[in-house]
Amino acid sequence: MKVDDSYMRLDLSDLGESYVKKSILNQLKDVDAAIFDCDGVLIDARKSYNMAIAKTVAYLIESLAGVSFPEDVISDRVIIAFKRSGGFNSDWDVAYAILMLTLLRLPGRFRETVKKRVASLQRFEDPLEALRKMREDSARKPVQEEINSMFLKTLGDELMRFAEVLHEDGIDSVDRNIRSDPKLDRDALRLYEETRRFLRHSGGVGESVVPTVFEEFFRGSKLFKESFGQEPKFNMEENGLIDIEKVIIKPEVLDRLEALFGGPKFGVASGSFLKPAEYILGSILERFNPEALVFYDEVFRVEMEASRRRGAPVSLKKPNPFSLFKSASALEPFRYAVYVGDSMEDALTVERAREKDPRFLFVGVYHYSPPRDETLTDFLAARCDVVLPTVNELPIILETVRREA
Repeated sequence: MKVDDSYMRLDLSDLGESYVKKSILNQLKDVDAAIFDCDGVLIDARKSYNMAIAKTVAYLIESLAGVSFPEDVISDRVIIAFKRSGGFNSDWDVAYAILMLTLLRLPGRFRETVKKRVASLQRFEDPLEALRKMREDSARKPVQEEINSMFLKTLGDELMRFAEVLHEDGIDSVDRNIRSDPKLDRDALRLYEETRRFLRHSGGVGESVVPTVFEEFFRGSKLFKESFGQEPKFNMEENGLIDIEKVIIKPEVLDRLEALFGGPKFGVASGSFLKPAEYILGSILERFNPEALVFYDEVFRVEMEASRRRGAPVSLKKPNPFSLFKSASALEPFRYAVYVGDSMEDALTVERAREKDPRFLFVGVYHYSPPRDETLTDFLAARCDVVLPTVNELPIILETVRREA
């Protein structure tokens, strides 16, 4: 790939080239702490999360519209388009956004079914129990209708266009764009608001529909029950999509970083949950400073507390630097810390963090973040400090700049 001469280009791995901005070499040699995103950095989650998003959307469309919906319509390309907007660090939010637009674009007779079913579900106090009962009842009448292929092709293109107009505020930008959509009449907007109320998207697992369905398919029934202390309602399969994930980071990488930093000065600032990370990483996670592990469990808890105090929803998800600052505070004192991420919202997180504390550098990793070439292009176009194929090249870069300083 052609880059200007402000970058050093290095060939460190068979997985791709590495790039380092010449202007940050002095800061890089003083790095003595590292904070990592989890998925795409420590764990290869290329298939699991995207499959869980597609399965969640298809399951809920079938439930609410009474029509068979192929999961492959929600392609990696569509999901990545939403994530590239910078406001969708949560896969729950991606699933919600795709679901809502899809329901509103369904052909008339299916949308009428959604309208009737959502209205009938409103009388239940618990939306999860309402959905479970409706699935139970509809199981006696198997879904036979299918959506025609031309609509599905058009839908894929429309989802891509919709993702392009979204902004860093994620779900808020979804609501804004749908409510101002000239294609939607008053009835469609009313259906949108009623469906939003039913889904209760601002809640968590066991309260909101999308997060609960997503986590049941992602974790499988066994890990779901262990994680949340709840019986699954929608997926009884013991194994979940998480079981196809693999570890990226090598133990020797942590050995070398520990030698460079004079101790285990590494943490995690992630939009994913702790339990799945423990499930995949096992003893590797025990090598991190436990006080510097900030997963979405903690972010969500603080969000809920802040929302109750404020009387309105509060988002601390990336690119808000809350999790990065929280993790970094447990690694003090440090001169510079690198944050290793695999997405544009990770890069934006560091950009925002530097407005308050200039001691952060961003390392973008691209090989496990599909489509890898677009991710690489985005990082270089955004002038990221360091761009590597994987986290495993990080100690080589740090050792090299120290040696040549």
